[in-house]
Amino acid sequence: MEGTRIPGALRWAGKLVADTLIRVSVASHFQAVYARVLQPPAPNRPTIVFANHHYWWDGYLCYTIGRMWRQPMTLWMEEWRWFPPFWALGALPYPPDNTMLRARTIRQTMRLLENPPRVLFLFPEGVIHAGHDLLPFGRSLHWLAQHVPDAQLLPMSIVITHTRHQYPRAFLHVGTPFECGVHTPDEWLGEARKHIAGMTASLREEAECCDSTEKSIEAGFTLLVKGKPSVNERWWAKVMP
Repeated sequence: MEGTRIPGALRWAGKLVADTLIRVSVASHFQAVYARVLQPPAPNRPTIVFANHHYWWDGYLCYTIGRMWRQPMTLWMEEWRWFPPFWALGALPYPPDNTMLRARTIRQTMRLLENPPRVLFLFPEGVIHAGHDLLPFGRSLHWLAQHVPDAQLLPMSIVITHTRHQYPRAFLHVGTPFECGVHTPDEWLGEARKHIAGMTASLREEAECCDSTEKSIEAGFTLLVKGKPSVNERWWAKVMP
């Protein structure tokens, strides 16, 4: 995510600090982060990655997988002011109570997407929420798809699970580009929501079974971050020659 609202002289340092903070936070709070990408962002087109929004860590995980793609990134954040690390990495404000600021963010996003490569991470539900269901999708995803017709729409599911480990594990699954033949915004958004819901439910079941790195790799996942092992794993590593 490229820096915005950061003075030029501080931009590089801000990116370095923010990148380090996010990487250390993810590595110290997760046992592992796995990713399975059926189709990565195209190098010559803008990309909109839209995902479910069930976890506090979603923005950190989006940055983690986006870092692997080595493309400029943008992320809309409702609580933009409270997450300084994302300022330096290009997060844009999208507060629910400020229509003018949301409109400015949309216009700025449009300009960024007109100069690929660029990856926009979007949570169409708008807010973090508990439970396994998905909230109705807001209209921004459909609006962007209509106004940036060259953009590929990549659905992504995010699931965090504990199973038998002391620390949680995160699974990210990026599917093939989303295409929908219906034309009304409500129908289109309904199909997009249904698509993400199905992907997330399947990933949740799969993540519960993939309780080791070996099983995860066999299922087609890549170990994106090797995090913090459980205390029994650390103890076993010390006593074994």
